[in-house]
Amino acid sequence: MESKISLMKEILLEKLPSENVLKTGVEGLGIFRIDKSFKKRPELYLPQIILLAQGKKRIFLGEETFEYDSCHYYVQAVPLPVECEAVIEDGKPMLGMVLKIDPQMIGEIIYEMKTDFPVTGKVFNSLYDAALSDEIIDAAIRLLRTLDSENESNVLGPIFIKEILFKILNGENGEVLRELAINNRGFFQISRVINKIHENYSKSIDVQNLAREAGMSPTAFHSTFKTMTSTSPLQYIKSVRLHKAKELIQHEGEKANSAAMMVGYESTSQFSREYKRCFGVTPGSDKVAV
Repeated sequence: MESKISLMKEILLEKLPSENVLKTGVEGLGIFRIDKSFKKRPELYLPQIILLAQGKKRIFLGEETFEYDSCHYYVQAVPLPVECEAVIEDGKPMLGMVLKIDPQMIGEIIYEMKTDFPVTGKVFNSLYDAALSDEIIDAAIRLLRTLDSENESNVLGPIFIKEILFKILNGENGEVLRELAINNRGFFQISRVINKIHENYSKSIDVQNLAREAGMSPTAFHSTFKTMTSTSPLQYIKSVRLHKAKELIQHEGEKANSAAMMVGYESTSQFSREYKRCFGVTPGSDKVAV
C-alpha cells in the first residue's frame, strides 16, 4: 500500500505545484494541496468523500472527532457545518482528492448489485472515517491518471468514481450511504430536509413545517435530525446562514450589512454577534482565509 500512496503523491504534486484547490475535468472530482497547518476552524462541508495521499485532517462535530490521513478516508453523507483542523507534518504539503457524493449514482450501484441488504431501521450519524483498502487506492490512481486526457476524463473518469463508490458502499460503515439511498425513511427524509435548507436558507424557515415535510412529529424530527447532524434544526439553519454569509464577504466582496440581509438576517447587530461567536472575528473585518 505504501508504494501506491507514493504514486498518488507524485501525481498530485505534478498537478498541484503550489497550494490550491482545483476542479478537474472529471465531473464530481476535485484535488487539493494545503501547505500550512491550521487550528480548528468552522467549515461548511458538502456531501463528499475525501482521500488523502499525505497529511492529516481532523473533523469535529459536537463531541465527536473524525480523523483521516493516507491510511483512512472520510465520508460525509449530508451537508454539515463542522470544525476542522489540518496537520502538516515535516513540512510536507497535504495532498488529497474530493469526490462529490451523488445519491443517484449510489442508487444505481445498489440497484445493479441486486443484493438484498438488511433493513436496519437505524438512523446513523451522517459522517465517518474508515480504513483505506488497496482496491480503493488502485481505483483512485486510475482516476487521477485520467486527468492527462480530456477523452479519458470524460469516458473513464465516471467509471472509476463509480468503482470507488462501489468499494466504499461495501466497505467499513458502508451502510451509512446505503441507508441514505434505500432503507431508512427517517435518514432519507432528514437528508431531503437538509437539502431544502441549503436551497432556501435566505428565506424564513419554520421548523414545524420542516417536521411536517419529513412526515414526522416535532419530537421525532428533532431527535432524528440531531442524531444525523449533532445539532438542532434551528442551530443548523443559523450555521448554514453564517457560512453562506462568510462566502459572500470573503469571496464576493459583499459588505457585512448586505451579506446579512442576503442570507436571511433581519437584524445586522444580531448577525454581527453570531458571526463573531462562530468565526472569532467580526464580519466587517473578516478576510479571505489562507
